[in-house]
Amino acid sequence: MTVRPIRPEEKLTFDKIQTIAFLLSRNFNKEDADASKTGESYKTGRAAFDNNGKMCSCLNLLPFSITFDGSTVPMGGIGGVASLPEERDKKYIRSIFEYVMNEMYENGCVFSYLYPFSHAYYRKFGYELNMTSIKYTIPVTSFRHFVQTGRLKLMEDDSDKQAVMAVYDEYIRDKNLAVVRGDRHWKKRFDNDPYRDNVYLYIWYNSRDEARGYIQYHTERSGEFKWNMVVRELIWLEPEALKGIFAFISKLSSQVGKMIWKAPSFAELLPLFPEPYDVSQEVLKAGMNRIVNVRKAFELMSLPDCKGEVVIGVEDPFFPINSGNYRISWDNGNRLVERCKAEPDIICSVQALSQLLTGFASIEALNVAGTVSINDKGDILSSIFRPKKLFINDYF
Repeated sequence: MTVRPIRPEEKLTFDKIQTIAFLLSRNFNKEDADASKTGESYKTGRAAFDNNGKMCSCLNLLPFSITFDGSTVPMGGIGGVASLPEERDKKYIRSIFEYVMNEMYENGCVFSYLYPFSHAYYRKFGYELNMTSIKYTIPVTSFRHFVQTGRLKLMEDDSDKQAVMAVYDEYIRDKNLAVVRGDRHWKKRFDNDPYRDNVYLYIWYNSRDEARGYIQYHTERSGEFKWNMVVRELIWLEPEALKGIFAFISKLSSQVGKMIWKAPSFAELLPLFPEPYDVSQEVLKAGMNRIVNVRKAFELMSLPDCKGEVVIGVEDPFFPINSGNYRISWDNGNRLVERCKAEPDIICSVQALSQLLTGFASIEALNVAGTVSINDKGDILSSIFRPKKLFINDYF
């Protein structure tokens, strides 16, 4: 077996494997298989080949930058994980993950993120559930009590796009795992025409004419004369922006029946509506995260203002370079992270550590679940591993 990046002339085979694996439909007979026309897309492909040179399994390794405790760090996005049906259960995917873990580590990635078909499957490679969202379904008529403040403008030109990007960049500063978007990410967001595609992006401006929020949505038919509004992204920098956008939604009631929004888990809407029965909520499981470089993550994580020291034992059997005990000491903004042989104050898997570091789960909850073992300094550990806001709305 050989694992390596694919070559330009192998991109067609790569695409065919993903098409078969995901039960997609694609007419390759009408497509030009000329390798010179594949562009740069082949560069993210990683594949496993059998001893006869047959490509059997593959995935995309996509470079991202994300937010983590106030810093911007490299992240390896994993997508399109696929195997030919006849080549499954032969450890090809495991071998590719071993390859890309080393590649990500060498390239300075701190985290890796993916959207699983099975959480149990990817947990074997060190990934763990690290994001949930709340799917809200609310009748548009239930927004009528919101009073319109500010103004909303349909995005039309480059200055509007700059305003949207600036709002997003400010919004993600205090969030973890949010993608720091570049031109390629924004192109996907902006490459929709409201008149052609029925995809709309409205910007909310406050009384000082400052852009402080936006909503992007499309419509889906619901019955003969009604539509549902499906929110693609809703960003707000202050409560007034959220309420102003909600007031705008109420104006669509003659055509739109319900608003459907997969909101971040920290968006608590129930207190905003006088009749809670109108607000339907469903918790959705989103992506899985894993720490690629534990030491770097410890060097970047936020710490309490006080002076302190803890020893954290980490177990990472799939990528053993991370395993071991780490002493973390800090005082007045200075910190030292070093390997040690001291008894750990807490022992955790790399999966549980990802949930703790990003603020997805509390140390108390994981202690009850049995995924961490606390030996000492529980109060200090609780002050380190505190709840944080998480947000990611980019799919790959």
